[in-house]
Amino acid sequence: MITDGQAFQVSNSRTPYHLIPYIGNKSGFAHIFDSLIPDSVRGKQIYDVFGGSGAFSIYCSYRFGSKHVTYNDNNPTVANFIRWVKRDYRRLVEEYEHHRIRSDNQYYLDVRDMSLDDGPVGAGRFLYLAKNAFSGKIRFNASNKFNAPMRKDSKCPNLNSEQLALISTAIRDLTITNESFEYYDDVRYGFVYLDPPYLENTNNHYNSVPDTEDFINFVKGLEAYNQVMISEQNSPHMLRLSTSFHVYPILLKRSLQYITKTTSREIVAINYSPAESPIAHTCKAAREK
Repeated sequence: MITDGQAFQVSNSRTPYHLIPYIGNKSGFAHIFDSLIPDSVRGKQIYDVFGGSGAFSIYCSYRFGSKHVTYNDNNPTVANFIRWVKRDYRRLVEEYEHHRIRSDNQYYLDVRDMSLDDGPVGAGRFLYLAKNAFSGKIRFNASNKFNAPMRKDSKCPNLNSEQLALISTAIRDLTITNESFEYYDDVRYGFVYLDPPYLENTNNHYNSVPDTEDFINFVKGLEAYNQVMISEQNSPHMLRLSTSFHVYPILLKRSLQYITKTTSREIVAINYSPAESPIAHTCKAAREK
């Protein structure tokens, strides 16, 4: 049984929901989602408002089916990539292999200067850059130009095409949008997951960090009408969460994207009482085998 304030731990282990290395990637939170998202969410509209790596949308697509899941990200490069994972993963594999066999430091810089937004070609370029970026830190500047350096002294990795195929199948009915988070301020009677680029981030790892006050007001507008889950690095006090939220500390066995240390903390907050989900027992047993 999940109790208020119960702490969760997250390791660096990969899960079936991992698509690309991404700052703040939540693929390792699967066991937390198992525990805190009740099965009663099935059939509701699920909104992944700050979609990023797609890990939450992929998780929900596997667990609930993708028909009622919406992935959104305001970055057209990332939204285009997720769209082509869904539409034609084989083309992405071809595009990636085209880059892999040519890869070196100068080639990486050349690709980084190319357009990443246009169809499967742009999606393939982005996938190549994502797989070879230093420390997995996918990073865009204020002009939405990919600006992460290449990993040093390493070969371009092979692509796990089998996992890509499985994800593509899982998200075949996924709705994909490229909007600002405010576009979803009138959502009603759904499940809304909010994993914003870490607020008050001073290291410019994101091209668009929401204004803190705007985000706080956005949450206030949603919480009365929806089940809301928030992942964040900042405190509930700073987020001014209402008393309807239950807060769970998360200990990560990795560093946050802009603080160098071996462990770090985040929180997950929900505005509903989690029912013990049968899937939690199934997944826990599978992980312990």
